[in-house]
Amino acid sequence: MTDKEDASKEPIKEPLDDEALEKLAVEELLREAVQGAARAEIVGPSAIEAHTINPQNMKENQNPPSKKTEPKENTKMEDYDVESVIQRILDCKEPWKIQEKMPLLMEEIDKLKADMNIFLENTVFDIPAILSEATDLCEESKDLVNEMQACQAEIEQETMAEILKTIENHDKIGKELETCKFTWNITFDAVRCANYVKAYEEGRDSHSYSKAVEAICDLLNYLNGYVSEGFEQLDLFVQAKDMARVTLDKLIQDLFEEWDRMVSYSAKPVSGNTVVTLNITLEGTPSCLDLLHALCRCQKLFEKITEFAIFILKTVFSPAIRNKSTVCCDSEDLVTITIHHSKPKCRPDFRETIANMKLLFDFLNNKFSLQYANGRTLISLLGKILCIDFCNLIVNECFIYTVPNNINDLQSYYVITAEIQDFERFLKRLRVFPEDEVVPFLSYMDDIDVLFADNSSQHYLDTARAIMLKDLNVTMSIGLEKIPEDTSENASIDMLKFMEEALDIFEKTIPNSLFYFPRCLISTTAQELLDLVYLIMEQAVQCSDIVCKKLYHTVRLIFELYDAVVPYHNENYLQTIPHFVALFHNNCMYLAHNLQTLGDKWLTLMEGRDLDYAIGFVDLVQKIRELGYKHLTMHMQQQRKQILDNIRSSDLNCIVVRDVLGDNAEAAVRQCLRQLLALKNVWIGVFPSNVFTKLIATLVNMFVDELIHRVCTVEDISMEMATQLTDMYTLVVQKAPQLFTTPTDVDKYVKSWTKLQELIFVLGGSLKDIENHWSDGNGPLAEHFEVDELRCLIKALFQNTQFRANVLSKIK
Repeated sequence: MTDKEDASKEPIKEPLDDEALEKLAVEELLREAVQGAARAEIVGPSAIEAHTINPQNMKENQNPPSKKTEPKENTKMEDYDVESVIQRILDCKEPWKIQEKMPLLMEEIDKLKADMNIFLENTVFDIPAILSEATDLCEESKDLVNEMQACQAEIEQETMAEILKTIENHDKIGKELETCKFTWNITFDAVRCANYVKAYEEGRDSHSYSKAVEAICDLLNYLNGYVSEGFEQLDLFVQAKDMARVTLDKLIQDLFEEWDRMVSYSAKPVSGNTVVTLNITLEGTPSCLDLLHALCRCQKLFEKITEFAIFILKTVFSPAIRNKSTVCCDSEDLVTITIHHSKPKCRPDFRETIANMKLLFDFLNNKFSLQYANGRTLISLLGKILCIDFCNLIVNECFIYTVPNNINDLQSYYVITAEIQDFERFLKRLRVFPEDEVVPFLSYMDDIDVLFADNSSQHYLDTARAIMLKDLNVTMSIGLEKIPEDTSENASIDMLKFMEEALDIFEKTIPNSLFYFPRCLISTTAQELLDLVYLIMEQAVQCSDIVCKKLYHTVRLIFELYDAVVPYHNENYLQTIPHFVALFHNNCMYLAHNLQTLGDKWLTLMEGRDLDYAIGFVDLVQKIRELGYKHLTMHMQQQRKQILDNIRSSDLNCIVVRDVLGDNAEAAVRQCLRQLLALKNVWIGVFPSNVFTKLIATLVNMFVDELIHRVCTVEDISMEMATQLTDMYTLVVQKAPQLFTTPTDVDKYVKSWTKLQELIFVLGGSLKDIENHWSDGNGPLAEHFEVDELRCLIKALFQNTQFRANVLSKIK
């Protein structure tokens, strides 16, 4: 597109005046002149050269254009810048007129013409000859065009009519051909279906399941995807398809019945056990192979093998691995598996499991080694289905449980792994499982430390639980009868002077009683539990850090388990039998005593090893002690309640409304004394002597306090009742010391004992005797009785006389 054409397409925003139009015309004229000269220079030589070089463009009688010798150098007009020339002549920055610029324009045009002449003179070709040749060629082209037009007219008039007639005949023949082809296709489909039916009948008559199934399957495949158009609309198509489906279902049913006859299995309970029977009569006979090929062809063989594999896995392998079982090969075709469901459940030895599995796989391999298609065997198909599930089952339910729970057995564990590897090689020799899917039986060995730690922990926890469930009444004596006295003297030293001296002093100032346990009876289960803990500790220090850490936490769990199991298991005994309460209390104290130093002993054995966890059992000491305290306190409250109930259910509870006490009052007192005596007989020698004394003293003091309270709160006591109370309380004073190991302990440990004796004195004494015992607030009565309490007692015992008033006035 030229600049003029471009300019002509731009929209004109405002109308131009005449002068402006003239200027534009001048610019355009100059631009066209200069560009024309440039095009002549650029296009001329190349076009002329291209035309003259090709000799085929010349006629035979024409001579090539003559060339001039020594051509001069041409002026290169392609470098000529038209816009810069126009910009130089027509300066748009200043106003100008056409008359002023015309000489310059004419000068530039003349210059260009001169350049053009020079160019034409210097060209190497004869331009007039070229123009003459081009004229001749143009004439020849016109003659050729006329000839072509004549040919076209002839074709349109004669040949086109013949072509139309031929097309009409072709369409008619094509339609007839399509009709014949449609009829032939339908006939071919009908014949093909008839051939399949005939092949089925031949297979049925020859008792060949594979031929019959193959014919029916081919018929169904052909009807479902290969019939021609139009055949599906025929009744023959529908009838053939229905017949084929019904026939195939009947064939599959017959095949299943034949398969179930050759591969039969059952499981039934017998006397608490499960008896599984496998009766497999598969053989390499033609009829058996024909059955397998037929099942494979109708795609039902995998279904039946899968059904059998699921039965074997769930009903045979899984229970036989988890329980003791017996595998008996009754004949070549019959094997019986008896699974013993023992209670409590007991896992069989892994060697027994491996032996049973070898018998079963050997039997299956002998019966399922038949080929069914392309060299594939039934045992490989069965193994592919069973592979992953069986490997995971025997590893997780059998081989993992062979991991020992003590370090000695772990060191000889290679014997067991060798037998497991031998079983794995046995299965590889049979080629039961595909090699790319077999889970290595010893894969669990990658985490042997974790498994060993878990097994050991579980074993020791189970052992500890079994110990805790034993009878507490089986006892043993421990401790020292008398704790050695500490002969070291506490030295007063500057504790900040030297650290060594400070530690030495600290060691010397620890009382010896901290390291001794007093003589008492404990349950043998407590000592067994401690022996188990020390065994765990010895095992832990010989193992890796993972196992050691696990066993440390196991020991802590054992003591936490003791808190949960023993009180719950012996709940009834701890509520009713004092002997069990005493033993349980002593067990708790003994365990807590050993827990104080157990952490230090552990750390001593672990010396030299870097631990990322703290070892200590001191936090469990108070917890175990409080467990013993709690149950002893609960039993003491029960004993206290029984004593109080005995007293409060007698006439001692209603002294204020009676003049004379009934026989039940003395009976209640005697019953309380018998109860305390029974506790003495049960507890003495079981508790440490100091604990026994304090417990009996606590109950006796409570009993005495209740007796004193019964009398001191009464407003009126008759002489006969005072005599009865004196006799009963004197009985208590006589019997109570016998409850202690040393009779004099009653004065030392029963706080209200002297007060009871003084009460008996008051009940049987006169006002004068009471006044003397008061001794102006310095006598024994003043020491044990409150003023109001003694005044109330005197008012209840003595009549209101001047002498009583004088005595009361002195008690203040």
